[in-house]
Amino acid sequence: MKSLKNKLQRACAFALFATSILLLPFVARADDFPTKPITIVAHTAAGSSTDLFARELAQAATPIFGKPVVVVNRPGGSGATQMALISSAAPDGYTVGVNTSSHVTAMLTNLKGTYTPADFSWIVLNQIDPYILAVHADSPYKSLKDLVEAAKGGQRVKIGGYGAVGASHNIAVQIFADKADMPVTWVSYPGSGDAATAVLGKHIDAVSINPGGTLAFVAAGRIKILGVMSDSRVSSLPDVPTYAEAGYDVDTSWKQIRGLYGPKDMPEDIQKKLADGFRKAMETPRFKEYMKRSALEAGDLGPGEYRSFIDDATKKTQQWLTKLGITQ
Repeated sequence: MKSLKNKLQRACAFALFATSILLLPFVARADDFPTKPITIVAHTAAGSSTDLFARELAQAATPIFGKPVVVVNRPGGSGATQMALISSAAPDGYTVGVNTSSHVTAMLTNLKGTYTPADFSWIVLNQIDPYILAVHADSPYKSLKDLVEAAKGGQRVKIGGYGAVGASHNIAVQIFADKADMPVTWVSYPGSGDAATAVLGKHIDAVSINPGGTLAFVAAGRIKILGVMSDSRVSSLPDVPTYAEAGYDVDTSWKQIRGLYGPKDMPEDIQKKLADGFRKAMETPRFKEYMKRSALEAGDLGPGEYRSFIDDATKKTQQWLTKLGITQ
């Protein structure tokens, strides 16, 4: 009996030793992170505001991490394709995704029951960005009021942007339409760049987008911005009125966000190293110039704070979705 007990004790000790050996490589990865390239997965097509953010951030972060930071695009399903990839990735910090407000709306609409915020690690909030409405430079709509009066007068006004009905760009339009009491036909695109191309081709009447995705076209005289959904005018667009100045006092707290998230159960020390590294990247001169040029406000929330922010954003988004009759 004593011999059997000794054998069991030795077996348990060996199992504990084997388990500790298996854990050693992961602990080493956490201590030495990173030891290989980091991949940022964007959920939008190349050329969008979010894609531009990811590429600027990757370029600035590469010398800080000492390893290449690369960007891949996985558009589709209003973020579903990218979210599936992130969800199935190893929680080792080497695969992260760009998240925007549309990730929150997706989890409450087309991906409801598939994902919740608890299914991911929320690493860092990088940017806050106002929404705008823009038209072709030759559009008959020279102001927000023109657009509203046309829609109320029976014209089928088509407004496009990234994502399906219920996506963040769509909700920005819905908030405006609700205040203006105007009907809207929404046209979905896989990326903001595609939506901007559509308004340039006059396939839609207006585009719901963020300033960074239009500034080059504005400078070239190809796009006109009708209004910015913000409390104050954008510094890079001093002649563009706010919605309130145009006569529509909407809730300006609805803004685009851009951050980084990863698979569930990513170790806190790896999340912190990622957050710290990408924050340092945002302090580089080139990235700061990009932020200024694109009229962006920097975010500064780390892993724990960002998770709380996402939880609060989820509650607020559900309130808007219910108010606008998009979902219950």
